[in-house]
Amino acid sequence: MRPIFYIIFSIPVIFLAITFAVKNSHVVTLSYYFGIDWTLPLSVLLLAVLVLGIIVGYLVSLKTIMRLQGVATAARKEAKQAEQEVSNLRSLPLKDAV
Repeated sequence: MRPIFYIIFSIPVIFLAITFAVKNSHVVTLSYYFGIDWTLPLSVLLLAVLVLGIIVGYLVSLKTIMRLQGVATAARKEAKQAEQEVSNLRSLPLKDAV
């Protein structure tokens, strides 16, 4: 089911990206420090900025992701221990109160 969703979702995205690149094929010059100048199409520059933003966003959230993975691991360990205790209690023979 997921592969079909990805295919259906990615076809319009690819179409929009191609049409955006065709409609925005203007060449722009990006000037940076120390006299560095890059001349490239606008669509390539925007794609590069998007990819850079994704990478920076991932790196910024990496600390939180790692912390939450540690919390999840501890919770799984605690749940497994609780399940083991319940299993042990269920296997004990019952004694009559009389």
